[in-house]
Amino acid sequence: MQERGMMPDFVLCIGDDRSDEDMFEVITSSVANSSIAPNAEVFACTVCRKPSKAKYYLDDTAEIVRLMQGLASVSELSEPA
Repeated sequence: MQERGMMPDFVLCIGDDRSDEDMFEVITSSVANSSIAPNAEVFACTVCRKPSKAKYYLDDTAEIVRLMQGLASVSELSEPA
């Protein structure tokens, strides 16, 4: 995206194990070094409460599904007619 002069304005990362911590760290540093638009909405979520670099927690996979359904419904509302 950056090569085309575009920067993401929404980032959602969801992970549930140790290997996802690297992703959360990269997302955090991307916000700090302006790889992502300054007004971007960034959500790093880990599943189940545990020590994590993610800012947000989701309780289980059912909560992930509800989140995705909510995002889809908001997205549908914001599409031009």
